[in-house]
Amino acid sequence: FHPCKCKVLSVCSSLPPLLGILPDIEFWYFLGGTCLDYVSLEKDLGVDMTPKLSWTDQCNRLYSKANQKLGIMKRSCHFIKDIARARSLYVALVRSIFESCSIIWRPTNQTLIDKLERIQKQAIKWILSEENLSYSAREVYLMKCRQVKLLPLSRRFDLNDLIFLHKVIYRLKPVKLPFYLSFFDGQSRLRSCHLDNLSLVSSIHPKSNHIATRTSNPLAKTFFYRTYLEWNKLPLSLREISCDSTFKVRLKSYFWENLISEMDTSDMDFDTSGISSP
Repeated sequence: FHPCKCKVLSVCSSLPPLLGILPDIEFWYFLGGTCLDYVSLEKDLGVDMTPKLSWTDQCNRLYSKANQKLGIMKRSCHFIKDIARARSLYVALVRSIFESCSIIWRPTNQTLIDKLERIQKQAIKWILSEENLSYSAREVYLMKCRQVKLLPLSRRFDLNDLIFLHKVIYRLKPVKLPFYLSFFDGQSRLRSCHLDNLSLVSSIHPKSNHIATRTSNPLAKTFFYRTYLEWNKLPLSLREISCDSTFKVRLKSYFWENLISEMDTSDMDFDTSGISSP
């Protein structure tokens, strides 16, 4: 390792209160006689790491990058009027920015999710040549997503999470479940239990004095903890699929069924033939 390229990032919920007054209370690390610098943010494999493992900086950076890419694409490819081609450009050049390592950094609060969702709203307006229309109503946005066969980004993040967890469970990835997750063994203190043999249970739970525990506790934001809860919500027939490609197709269909149920089905008569759905 090159000392000049190595940094020290202290991961903690809060820094020592006397750190600014007494800097010597920090432990100094040396590599080859070179003292390593402490940093408050460091990029590792394209992910911005912070002491509190907050992904706000990561989301803001990707938002700016995607916004620039989308602007360049709209100016350079203004002559493209074919929906399928415009959609393919967006998926390859813009949405792909949000795909890399999303299981680590994906936003968990609604403010950041809505911010990233604005990029896709602008893209769909360009794809459908409806840049003067408003997609502020959720029903309208979902209807347009269905028209171009693009999952909302929030569901796209869920899709990536569940696909990776599925590969871990069926040992298609060299990754093991964390020690606190195990399959339900049929033992429950409740009279009626909705869990089955493919449901996951956790031996630890976030401790917080806040009511919104799932959004305020660091553990609740981690990949395995947040995703096992979503995994248990899936139908058993879907979780029993061992083939990853079949699971992905069926999972996307399941998401669309849930999204369509939120909308008025009378507004869903669109011609989407010839549009692929990667």
